[in-house]
Parts: sequence; C-alpha cells; structure tokens
Amino acid sequence: MKSEGTQPALAKKDRYLNRGLTWLGFNGRVLEEALDPANPLLERVRFTGIFFSNLDEFFMIRVAGMRALLDADVEYRGHDGLTARELLPKLAAKTRELVATAYGVLEKELIPGLRGHGIRFLRDEELSPPERDFLDAYFQRELLPILTPAAVEPALPTPRVANLVLHLAVRLARTHSERSESGNGATSHEPPERLAFVALPRLSPRFVQVGGARSDVAGSTGPRFALLEEIVRARLGGLFEGYDVLESAAFRITRDADFATDDQEAEDLVEAVRQMLKMRMSGDPVRMEIEEGASEALTTRLASVLGVEEEEIYRYPGAVDLRFLMDFARVPSLPAPRAESWPPQPAPDIPPGDALWDAIAERDRLLFHPYESFEPVLRLLNLAAEDPGVLAIKQVLYRTSSTSEVIRALERAAQNGKQVTVLLELQARFDEERNVAWAARLEDAGATVLYGLAGLKTHAKALLIVRRGPSGIERYAHVGTGNYNERTALEYSDLSLLSADDDLCADLTAFFNVVTGYSEPLPWRRLAMAPLGLRAKFLGLIRREIERSGPEGPGQIRAKMNSLVDREIIDALYEASAAGVKIDLNVRGSCLLRPGVPALSENIRVITIVDRFLEHSRIFEFRNGGDTEVYIGSADWMPRNLDRRVELVVPILDSEHRARLSRILDSLFLDNVKARDFKADGTLARRDGRRKPFRAQEHFWQEARDRAERAGDPDRSAFRPRTRPS
Repeated sequence: MKSEGTQPALAKKDRYLNRGLTWLGFNGRVLEEALDPANPLLERVRFTGIFFSNLDEFFMIRVAGMRALLDADVEYRGHDGLTARELLPKLAAKTRELVATAYGVLEKELIPGLRGHGIRFLRDEELSPPERDFLDAYFQRELLPILTPAAVEPALPTPRVANLVLHLAVRLARTHSERSESGNGATSHEPPERLAFVALPRLSPRFVQVGGARSDVAGSTGPRFALLEEIVRARLGGLFEGYDVLESAAFRITRDADFATDDQEAEDLVEAVRQMLKMRMSGDPVRMEIEEGASEALTTRLASVLGVEEEEIYRYPGAVDLRFLMDFARVPSLPAPRAESWPPQPAPDIPPGDALWDAIAERDRLLFHPYESFEPVLRLLNLAAEDPGVLAIKQVLYRTSSTSEVIRALERAAQNGKQVTVLLELQARFDEERNVAWAARLEDAGATVLYGLAGLKTHAKALLIVRRGPSGIERYAHVGTGNYNERTALEYSDLSLLSADDDLCADLTAFFNVVTGYSEPLPWRRLAMAPLGLRAKFLGLIRREIERSGPEGPGQIRAKMNSLVDREIIDALYEASAAGVKIDLNVRGSCLLRPGVPALSENIRVITIVDRFLEHSRIFEFRNGGDTEVYIGSADWMPRNLDRRVELVVPILDSEHRARLSRILDSLFLDNVKARDFKADGTLARRDGRRKPFRAQEHFWQEARDRAERAGDPDRSAFRPRTRPS
C-alpha cells in the first residue's frame, strides 16, 4: 500500500485525458503542417487532404460510437468521467474550430498560392469557350451514362445516400412552358418544387484538367482544373428535361461504420464480412456536410429526409470532401513547390540477388523504412516463390496494396507447389473488401487461407519461410511493425527484422500453429504475443524498471507507439514515475496519460511527431539496470492491442541493432522542428526553438543516403514504386 506522500494529487477521473479530444489534438497537429508557411506549397495542400481524410474516420468510428451510446441512453463514462452526452458537444465544437481553420488557410493562402503558380480551379462561368466545349464532350462521354438522378417523393422511401459519397441535392420546378400546357403530365396536384439527388460517380476523377500553359485563355500560364461536382452542376439540365434547376448544392453523409462481425457465430466469415460492408454503406448518419451557399430551406429539408439532427450539420465555405487534395498534390506536372524527394535507399548490408539467403543466415538484418528500401522484404518473398528449395511459406496479412506484389508472390509460390499458408485478416477496418478479394485469389492459386482466432483480429506482422538448404531444413523469418504493403512502405515509418535465429523461427512455427490450428501456446523463447501474455510482459518490464531504479542509477523507459490509452499501463507508468524512473514517450495519436503532473507524472515526458512520413513503428526500450533491452512489434499500448488482437513483439538481440534503435529514439526526442511537447491538459506546445533546428525524419533520410553512398556501390539503385498507368 502506498504511503500518503506518494498518493496522486489528482482525482481518479482526472488522471486520464479524453481519447476523442486527444485524437482531435493529433489531427490538429496534422493541420499545423498545412498551416506552416515553411512547408512547400504542395506539401501544405497534401496535409490539408490528410486532415479531412482523418476526420472522416473519426466520425465513422469515434463519433458514431458516442452517438450510439447516446441513442441507447447508456450513461457510460470514459476514463475521464465524461458521458457521451457531455462529450459529443465538446467533440463537435473542437471539430468545427479545426474545420474553420482548414478552410481559412485554404481560401487565404493555399488557393491564392496555387493561383500564383498558374494553377486554378474553375467554375463553369470562368471557362474559355474551348474549355467549356471540352467539358461538354467529357460530360456526355464519361459522366452522363453513369449518372442516375433519384427523385425524393414524400410518399416514397427516401433514396439511400451512401456513406461518404458526394452528392448534388437539386431543387426543381416545371418549366413555365410545361406548366402552361395541358396533356403533358403536369397536374394541379404536382407540387411547385421537387427535390432530387444526384450521386457523383465514385470511380470518376474528382478533378479534370481543362487547360494548361498552351491554353487558349489569355494570360493562362499554368494548368486549369474543374471539379467533378462543378462539371455536373453546370449540366444538370441534361438530367432533368422539362424542369428548371432552381438550386443545387453539394453534400455528403457520413455514416456509422463501426460494425464488428461476430465471427464466433458466423458460419461463413467471408459472407459475414460482405454483409458488414453493406451495413457500413447504410449505417445511421452521424454528419452531413454541405456547401455554405445552400439555402436554409434546402439544408433543412435535406436534414429532415435524411434523418440528420441540426448539431450534425457542417456547413463549409468551399468544396465538400477535400480528401482529393492528397491525390492532387501528387500530380507530377504541377508547377508549384513540392517537398524534396527522399527516395528509399538500399540498405548497405543487404546483398543483391539470392545472396540474401546467406546474409540473413549469417546474422539478423534490421531495416528502417521508408528511409531504407522495402525491396529486400519483397525480394525475400519473390525468391521464396521461385526457389526450388523452399518448401513452405507462412504469412500474416492485415493490409496490402491494391496491386499487391506480396499477393502475386504468394500466388506464384502456391502455383509452384509450395505449401503456402496465409492468415488473412478479413476485418482490417476499411480494407475488408480488398482482403475478401485477395482471399479468393489466393485460394484459387492453391494457397491455404485461414482467418485467425475466433473473436480476435490478427494484427501481427510475421512471415516464416521453410527451405531445404545444403545442410538440411532452414527457416527464415521476418517480423516487423508495418504491413506487407509496398505502397505504405514508402509513406510510413516502420521497422523490419530479417532473421534466421533458431529460437525466433521456432517461436514463429509455434505461433502459426496456435493461430491456424488448435495448438496450445508453448513457453516463448523470444516472442511475446497478445492476448497471451503481452500485457503481463509489458507490466513486468515496467515493474522491473521500478525495482532496479535507484538514486545512483535511475531506471529509464523510452517507448514509441501510435496510441497510449490503456489505463493499467498508464497507472504502471505513473507508479514508475513516482519511483524515480525517467520515462520518455513518443505517441503519435491519442494519449490519455497526463505528463509532468507533480506527485503523479513529473518524471514523464511525452512528445508527438507529425512529418512527411506517418510515424508507425513501435519501439520499447528498458534500461534494465544497464543491460538495456529493446523490443519492436505491432502492438500499441491500447486495450484492443493487448487483449483483443493477435500481436507480436520481439526483442532485438544484436547489439548493433539495439544501439541503432537507441539512436533512432535519441533523434526522435531531439527533434525540435516537427515534434511537439504533450502538456498535462492535452494541448501541444512547440519545443525549445533556441537550439539548432533538428528534424528527425530529415536526419534519418540523410543518414540512410550517407550509409548507401559509403557502401560504394553506384550500380545499386534505390527501390522505387511502379508508376500508376496513365
């Protein structure tokens, strides 16, 4: 029992911040990158798109969850003591503040900045005659055959407005000539106005280039674009013959997408996931976004027919759904400043070709993506698919790319007679449809596809290859922090461990037996697995740090993760802080821990970093009385990761790799350009600007480039992604 002097100064509910509010704080930090004039213009545009994309998921999951509690009249209180009824207005107010800021910077800085480089988004009245003719033809050829107006009739069910699909709401009236003539279907019972929805095609480009430097428009010096909704809006007459368009407004509905499949009850998990996807498109609305210029009458009617409350309406002073800015910022021909290219570099200790087998057998290899190429991981899979000595491949897949080289390698391996076993997580949120399709393809190729343990998502990142070598059976392993996705491997900061270590490979063999069959877990030699002991592992490591901490040698914990929301872990960190353990945490997103509170967390420092690459790696370092231990893995310190998902964490045994991971942590905590200090009230503060500027991600890329150059092999080129077909 603690003494009076060590009792926390805060009440129990005040020991934790609110998850939703801290997540909005993280997205506000993303928005800072759009606001920062030090960033290149197109990078600011890209971050604006990321901000709005993040916000969509927030509403579909967090806000939807709170709304469901409120609708069910459940008085659940979060760790911070707030009920859904108390929290929702706070989330809405903060969201509206952030959205207003985003549109403000867009209108005042980003759009004028683009115009300064000749880049313009045009309404129909701003088009030149040749440009208007071009879009007329484009509309007739590409859009009109797809568009289907949906009438909104009081006596009929309201047409379903799918989740996140941009629509035009159209107010209509019979043309004067039609109203004055008889026998044309118009009757005295016809209402003076009608309402219709036009769903904009999801697979059509959101922006269409209509002119450029050689445009016929006088004074045009750069590319000119029209948005999809503007193209359709100006040509609505072609969809409503006999009617005048009184008003049109772009709008979008966000629906509750937080559906979980009860795979313990579902006889066919694939079909259950398909049904869940249908539900996601038609869940209850939690937000309606609409152009600010829409009349109050139209907005009110829309809200009424769609079942949207007033507090769920968000009026925007510009285009609705700005996610497209992420793709727009990547258009290679735009004559505007963009971020300096940081292509992935070849890892100097990874040899070319099939010498990779011997390199991994010789010693563990550690890769730091995207500064170092993901190519060795892909090459390992491709080699395994073709190598006659390879007998079996076992892999966990959570998220993959839309044109996955990983899937293609596994297909070839199965077709070549290898025993291929894939544990494919069908319920990877928002990637379910893609994974259902991949499962079918892999099964058609002859692979064994399994779906993990009942009631648990499989989030681990693991690969095991069994090969017959000159001396007998060999095993090769990959354990990482990121997904087997060559696209996100260019955008997310992650770690890969390639190893032929006997203990690790034995653990992975046992792991696959556990998650694919009925095997009971054996005592692990190296791995720690959730939900079978990972929570206890982390708590034990924290408590060991307390026990080995003293005035002459205080304990130290340094950790990097995406989220810190587990109350038991937080309480253990508070206890460690009170015992004098120095704790440095790098948390990208939600963090419920309050750092720097006297008598509670005065020895805890928390930072967050938002930069060009999404910080996604998980690193855990414990001083352990001078015998430092470092772990990497797939798990955050969240209840879902520790209790409801299959996760893997592995210790790094190679002393050079441990030292490298320690240096990575050093650099992250030294960052004073993109890092922010997390304050006790949940706000973020810029770090000490008096020191020489130090940007961790820039340092990592320069370091990778320098290492590659020192390797002295000019013929080895950096891995680059395939370009999208034009």
